[in-house]
Amino acid sequence: MRIHLFDLTDPARQADEKLVAMEPRARDELAREAQRKASALGLMRGPTPIPLVLSPCSLPGEELSALGRGARLITSALVKVARELIERRPEKARLLFHHLSPLEREALARRWREAEELLHSRIDWFVDVQGSVRALEVNATIPAMQVYSDAAAAGWVQAVAPAKTSALASNPSNSRWLLEALLAAAGRRPRPWRVQILHREGDPQVTELRALAQMLRERGMEARTCTPDEVELDGDPRGVIYRHLFARHVDPGSPLGDAFLDPERHGMWNRVDGWLETKGLFAELSVQAREPILTAEEQAAVADLVPWTRLLDDIDDAALGNGDRFVLKKSHDYGGKSVVIGREAGPAAFAQALARARADEAGSWVAQELVDAPAIERFLCVEVGARRMSLHLDISTYASLIPGVPEGGSVCRAAPGRVVNIVGGGGVAPLFADEVLADLL
Repeated sequence: MRIHLFDLTDPARQADEKLVAMEPRARDELAREAQRKASALGLMRGPTPIPLVLSPCSLPGEELSALGRGARLITSALVKVARELIERRPEKARLLFHHLSPLEREALARRWREAEELLHSRIDWFVDVQGSVRALEVNATIPAMQVYSDAAAAGWVQAVAPAKTSALASNPSNSRWLLEALLAAAGRRPRPWRVQILHREGDPQVTELRALAQMLRERGMEARTCTPDEVELDGDPRGVIYRHLFARHVDPGSPLGDAFLDPERHGMWNRVDGWLETKGLFAELSVQAREPILTAEEQAAVADLVPWTRLLDDIDDAALGNGDRFVLKKSHDYGGKSVVIGREAGPAAFAQALARARADEAGSWVAQELVDAPAIERFLCVEVGARRMSLHLDISTYASLIPGVPEGGSVCRAAPGRVVNIVGGGGVAPLFADEVLADLL
């Protein structure tokens, strides 16, 4: 699969050229206004605005659809590989999943089949200079950024083309897609539904969650955000709980822990499924790309889209050479942490990091082929206005295994370094279908 993320499509190129041609003070004011609009719509992490990339991205509809198909096939293949491990190779499963919290281990032992009813996942891709798309990892517990991506697009339009905001109705909406997936999952529960969006106290992503609750209320449903101290666990058959709380933060012996282990009764999605986003499992997916447990379509998707990834325990140092073409990742970390990029570290530092990783507990690290995503000149919204800078972009795509849910949309992030992550200071770029951005221009 190839997409035009760096080899810009005509609408994306024209939009950036218009920004370059603007008088600097006018461009700075446009950037401040676009950031204000996007932040007001939910592009916030706690009290802090998430930077908006003023230079928009756009892709042809067929490329957006291909990303959606690829994300769903990788997700369904990953679930099958996990099932095969749990049922047929329990020793390997124990090695890969040893890091799970007590509640996750109990869910894995008792309720792992229910976790296969996956409301949503998010595949994080890198795109190389030729436009080839490769999946870096799968987020399957509490995938986020649906509201962020919609806020970035809407805020940009409100600032740049306020008379054409109606064009957004034709652009893919990740938050609308998520809500449709949630309602499809809840479809067998009696109505009217009573939706609780569960998050931890002080959750920096609560802006997203409040926006989702408001969207549900606008559809005439009872919906609210709540913390573990506020959630109602009465077993109401009309109840639906959207989980935005890591299971590792929940005591297995608490009433909330009991609810996490009985998701059907409480109408909870995603179910506890922390093993699905273990990078060691992703490595196993890479190994089993051509195994008959996968359909022919899944095999083709994994072979095309998943880079060479191996559990560090399964390879020797010679397989990684001087590290220039590889990345080390901790199997159970997140947020771009515990990542060593050999090309940036250099041979000596990579060798030291490799030695430290090998001294860690077995099953703790993976090695992955480097997907060398280029940087591209973009305008980023900063406090004083628009700053032209070299940014690395990635793209992430949502998928659902709930029957009847269509293929998910995508979100684009940007950061100065190769590890592209909002927690680490990255921003969000407006992503449009080509025809929508062309209409806006």
